[in-house]
Amino acid sequence: MKDTLYKMIHAWTSAERFDELTIASLSSALSLPKNKITFFMQDLIKDGKIVRIEEKPLRFMSKKALEELYGTPVNTDKIPRFDAWLASVQKEPMDFEKLVGYDGSLASLVEQCKATISYPPSGLPLMLTGETGTGKSFIAQLTFEYAKNHSLLKPEGRFISINCSEYANNPELLSANLFGYVKGAFTGANQDTPGLLELADGGVLFLDEVHNLKGECQEKLFQFMDQALYHRMGDNKTWYSSQVRLIFATTEDPNQVLLKTLQRRIPMHLKVPTLLQRGSLEKIQMIYMLFKKEEQRLKKRIKLSPSFFQLLLSYPFPENIGGLKSTIQACCVQALFQIDEKGEMMIEAHNLPATILEHASIDTLLKIQDSDWIYIDELDRNFKNEYSTTLLEQNAIHKLAQTEDFREDALHIANALFQSSNSNKASAFENAAFTLVEKITQHYHMAVLKQESDSFQHQLLSILSLPLKTRIALENKKQEMETILERFKNEDFRIYSAVSEIQETLKNTLNISMEPIQNVLLGLLFLKTFPTQSIPKRMGILLAHGPSSASSIAICVNEWLEQHVFDAIDMPYFMSQEQCIEQLNTYLKKMEGIEELFLLVDLGSLEEVWKGLKIKNVNIGIINTLHLKMALSIGQDLLSSKSMEDILEKAKQETRASYRIEYNREKKKLIICSCASGMGVAEKLKSVIVDSLPSESSIEVLSYDYNSLLQNGIHNPNFENYEVLCVVGTLNPNIEHLHFIALDDLILQESNNSLDQYLEPYFSNTKLEEFKKNIIKNFSLSNIMNALTILNPTKLLEHVADAIDRLQKEMYLSLSNNTCFGLYVHVSCLVERLVMNRGIESYQDIGGFQTEQKNFIERVKRSFSDVEAFYGVQIPVEEIGYMFDYVKNDKNYQKCV
Repeated sequence: MKDTLYKMIHAWTSAERFDELTIASLSSALSLPKNKITFFMQDLIKDGKIVRIEEKPLRFMSKKALEELYGTPVNTDKIPRFDAWLASVQKEPMDFEKLVGYDGSLASLVEQCKATISYPPSGLPLMLTGETGTGKSFIAQLTFEYAKNHSLLKPEGRFISINCSEYANNPELLSANLFGYVKGAFTGANQDTPGLLELADGGVLFLDEVHNLKGECQEKLFQFMDQALYHRMGDNKTWYSSQVRLIFATTEDPNQVLLKTLQRRIPMHLKVPTLLQRGSLEKIQMIYMLFKKEEQRLKKRIKLSPSFFQLLLSYPFPENIGGLKSTIQACCVQALFQIDEKGEMMIEAHNLPATILEHASIDTLLKIQDSDWIYIDELDRNFKNEYSTTLLEQNAIHKLAQTEDFREDALHIANALFQSSNSNKASAFENAAFTLVEKITQHYHMAVLKQESDSFQHQLLSILSLPLKTRIALENKKQEMETILERFKNEDFRIYSAVSEIQETLKNTLNISMEPIQNVLLGLLFLKTFPTQSIPKRMGILLAHGPSSASSIAICVNEWLEQHVFDAIDMPYFMSQEQCIEQLNTYLKKMEGIEELFLLVDLGSLEEVWKGLKIKNVNIGIINTLHLKMALSIGQDLLSSKSMEDILEKAKQETRASYRIEYNREKKKLIICSCASGMGVAEKLKSVIVDSLPSESSIEVLSYDYNSLLQNGIHNPNFENYEVLCVVGTLNPNIEHLHFIALDDLILQESNNSLDQYLEPYFSNTKLEEFKKNIIKNFSLSNIMNALTILNPTKLLEHVADAIDRLQKEMYLSLSNNTCFGLYVHVSCLVERLVMNRGIESYQDIGGFQTEQKNFIERVKRSFSDVEAFYGVQIPVEEIGYMFDYVKNDKNYQKCV
């Protein structure tokens, strides 16, 4: 039994379940008396296997597990205070390791900060943008520390910060503080004084709130940035130099508040995300760090009530980290004298500011289940370890988003997740939520068996009050959960509709906000509990006045046919036709995906009904008579392969009713990408076309195997709902009535058989031109992506494209797409070479070229002046010679020569 006890202590220590390693917890877990546990503990201490934590309650931990966790030997049998010991053995974080999210939401930003400050020979200027309180100043400080730790700065290099808002209306004061001044430069200048640029020499100068600088102040800055030379105020003869790295920060859009000339000298712009965008896990880490500082300042252990913690976590904090920090400090002030008998500070919900309490919604309070106090150290352990991963999000969510057999796997997972269980007594609020859900499921004819009612209610309420740790752990799975909900819509439309209506009703009625994970779990619960139904191609709706006129007929017909054929909408007798149509439209919003809709109504005028409907891309058949015999007859025919017209004509003959059919169904437009060289090329081609189409385009693009296309043509079930516009690829499949566009024609757009002729009916001339330009740009970009290693390809290509446009205007010439394509690639790569100082290629007969093409050289220099200024390079004549080789072979150029 001693060995069993040790194995449990070792396992719990390894899992960092430190608070459970008490005699009472171990006694309960092993069903042994406490005195026996105490006896075995003494033996294990003598054996050197465990260590005793002296602070109350006494805890016992495995030495081996602690050594494995923290990489340091445990040479004692007693530890007076575990937190103090932990702090002594844990490695002090360096530079960016101090930043919450450095390996999470800010990982990419951190890497770019490192690259920018490390760029030879003296780094590059860096601009940090983002809302107030997002941590821009802290990131600048850590960038300096990183450079210091990696010997990128002089040993004496300093980090100096200046808030530019202080100089918004006084550029002379900025000059004095930034560049320094000599004795007598102005009244009060009693001695020579160095400026911040000199003080920061070999280090980093951080200019915060740079948007407050007026234009003349910005000019003074970029003049220094060009040559790293400056004059002190009052001394225009002596030049001073400073090898300082510059970091800027602003809360505004740099394009709106900074001179273009200054912007061009800052090549790296990084946006710091808001606190809300960084997710709950990182927010919890920040809460832990901020409270830990207050514990150290107050020299008291702090514990939080669950309601306080939940409200703090759910509040969006418009002021970001700064707002969170000030709120935590204010709460500590409020609770300064709320000390319990153990000397611990208790912080509760009423200590929060009124703005946070007013923001709290009912569903936030509903999700608060734990009653135990939350200690600050537990935040770090629990949320970083116990709350970080579960089988559900690691396996079930991923599998459901990827599986080919969605229904079978979803049902299997649902059965595993929702085992039979008994419900505790529900609160009045929970009963109200359950009643609403039950009413909606009955509307969709999903009835719970009596013997399963209690279990269903318990499982449903557990979803509505999902634990905090599960919701936080699944934040990074939102995209996959949206995919699962889309799969529900396509493969079990009734369940999808029910979940959607429940989500909307709970929000409007009880102010309960359903998160994606809750919608997924609700769908899985319904899948397990109720019969399933895939998305119908046809749907029937009965609409009638009276408390249950339509629903009673629908229930009878559905039971008779043993299928869910009709939905029903019951309306009060006094409701007007306009109100009825409005309610019908609200209901039809959930019918997305069906192809034919049969409406049986008692509203009189068919014309008024169909004119008021707001459902698109669906064929609608409306008949203005409703009784059980007709509904049964139409329901039977609706399940057959009879056409809508035949079904309604038969109903008309039997009842002398009137009907109307509106044919609104349109096939989606499709471009197929199919390449003889394989699916990889087809997928890349598809990606380029999708990125080039205007953002509002409804045209779809699919990749398709070339051999399958040769064998089957477009007679494939995947294409039934599409009108195929054309096939784009590398080799013509020569299929009758199928338009083909070769890849080179698509890029160069010089053939009559170009893609834009098939897009003309769907885009304006402006949008069509936009598409054609995007095609050239995106193909160029895809080719140079692998070549560029330092510069941002998208930004570079924009500069190059603008410069080539200016060159054509200078030459009074429109170059062919082929020539432009070559120039995009060539110039983008040459700028990269120049930036990286990799040397310039020679050009044959450079002297003759300079003499004969003097005008062309000057035009290139004028056209590319912005590119040169932005990237800090000079395009040599040799490279201009290679550019001329592209131009001289252009057919339009040859006509003008």
